[in-house]
Amino acid sequence: MIFINRLLIFNKTFLQTLFLLLALSCTYPPIEKKKLYYSKDKIEVFYQSRDILEKLGYEIDIFSPESFALSTKKTQIKKSLRKYDYIIFIKVNDHIELHLAVERNIFNRGSESNIGDSGMIIKQVESYMPTALQNKIFKPLEIEFKKNGYNLVVSR
Repeated sequence: MIFINRLLIFNKTFLQTLFLLLALSCTYPPIEKKKLYYSKDKIEVFYQSRDILEKLGYEIDIFSPESFALSTKKTQIKKSLRKYDYIIFIKVNDHIELHLAVERNIFNRGSESNIGDSGMIIKQVESYMPTALQNKIFKPLEIEFKKNGYNLVVSR
């Protein structure tokens, strides 16, 4: 009888731990910020950053050589039913900073009277994003920057 009680307590504890791990693994991590170090001229690095983004198919929206900052136009990435719009920001200081600004498109299930209305999609600013999607955005950038001799350091 004591053995059965201990086994039941163990199973209960095991199931609770498993449920907790499952619940925690479903959460999204915060959006990463990447840092790249360089040993070239700052203006050269800034123009190379622009060229890398254009090579990867991004359209440049803001290009400011005075402040060594640039950003891309909105790009959409899809994951099943969710659609994310993102913008890449690059700031060149003594290192290169890569940032993402992300919006998630949420379908608004309003009344049937607004079918076809543009108000059916709500844009929500996100500070969390699935790791797979972050990798889909950052990996090509990392590869191109490494090809040009930049050293990557990850910071959150």
